[in-house]
Amino acid sequence: MENLQHTISHIWNTFVTSNLFNFTVFIAVFVWIFKKFNLMGLLESVPKKIAEIIDAAKKTRDEAKKELGEAEKSVENLADELNIIIHDATKSAEVIGEKLLEDAKKQVENIESNTVKVIKAEEKVLISKLTRSASLASIQVARNHITKTLEQSPELHEQYINESIDSLDRLNF
Repeated sequence: MENLQHTISHIWNTFVTSNLFNFTVFIAVFVWIFKKFNLMGLLESVPKKIAEIIDAAKKTRDEAKKELGEAEKSVENLADELNIIIHDATKSAEVIGEKLLEDAKKQVENIESNTVKVIKAEEKVLISKLTRSASLASIQVARNHITKTLEQSPELHEQYINESIDSLDRLNF
């Protein structure tokens, strides 16, 4: 047994003093880290995640190609659509221009009509004023003439008074 103890002691000294002990401890630490953090699961999941990312990129690429195709289709007739829009805008502008011109002509006609009415009304006012002025002037001339005639012939004055009295008498009866 002594021999066995000596042998075990020698093996233990050799093991502890050699690099084998350090290597065994190093491997034990790595095994513990792999188990603790499940590095094997992580290493196995990396290819799956890469495959998923590649699949998602392919789907995105396919969708982008599809959208590009749709965009190209929508742009194919862009020149024709622009020409139609320009043509429609030109027609609308012409119609609006004609409408504005027609409205302007109607306004000119209305202004002319109103001007004629105003001129006629002013003519009537002037004629009325002139007639009144002429009437007042003729009354004044007649008054002056009667006054001069009565002054020159006093017998006409008495005759005028008598005729006025007779007229009043006829009105009372």
